[in-house]
Amino acid sequence: MYNKESILSFLDKSSERLEMPSFGSNMNIDYISSRLSAYCSADKWLLLFNSIVWWPSAEGLTAMVEIVGTGVVGRQGFDDFRAFGPGYIEFDYEEDANKILSIQIRGQEIDPTSLFINTNFDARSDYGFWVSVALAEKYKESLLASQAEIRKFIPPGFKHLLSIDEWDYPVAYEMLPSQTEAFPRIADVLVAKDSSIWKPVKEPNTHWAYWLEQSC
Repeated sequence: MYNKESILSFLDKSSERLEMPSFGSNMNIDYISSRLSAYCSADKWLLLFNSIVWWPSAEGLTAMVEIVGTGVVGRQGFDDFRAFGPGYIEFDYEEDANKILSIQIRGQEIDPTSLFINTNFDARSDYGFWVSVALAEKYKESLLASQAEIRKFIPPGFKHLLSIDEWDYPVAYEMLPSQTEAFPRIADVLVAKDSSIWKPVKEPNTHWAYWLEQSC
């Protein structure tokens, strides 16, 4: 069985071991949009982070799933097998790296001129990041890992309790999950197995702009 204290202790240790998502502190991956889902069985629990990221050293636009908790099968946190390519952006690297040749999201062609791409190269010089931000604002549900892609990571007997897109996430090396508003409330939901007791936090920080400022 588990209680609030054991959940928060587990999350704090996971954070110290760098098994939690690295918002704002990963030099290779930019987190653009994330969804946090809580699951539980009779005696175990897990939290699943479903994120849209820009990962230029890998597949570029990527859906990344990271999982922590006592119900995780396999590695805690990040695992190569939990990354998906829901979309693809092709740039004209031979003549103009800031020119988009084509965009596809789950097999659908996207017209680049339909996007509002608002760049700030002083904050991030990679044009692919800003294109990914524009795509996430318009096609978020398609770019997140799908339910079929997520299902394989949820063990039999676990039920979904809660999904949230806004919460407060601890800034790396400055605080732990137990010191946030969100994670003690999520622990309460898991212990009670009741999503109705969740209360939104006063100052969520999951928008990409917050973490861009942290990494500059």
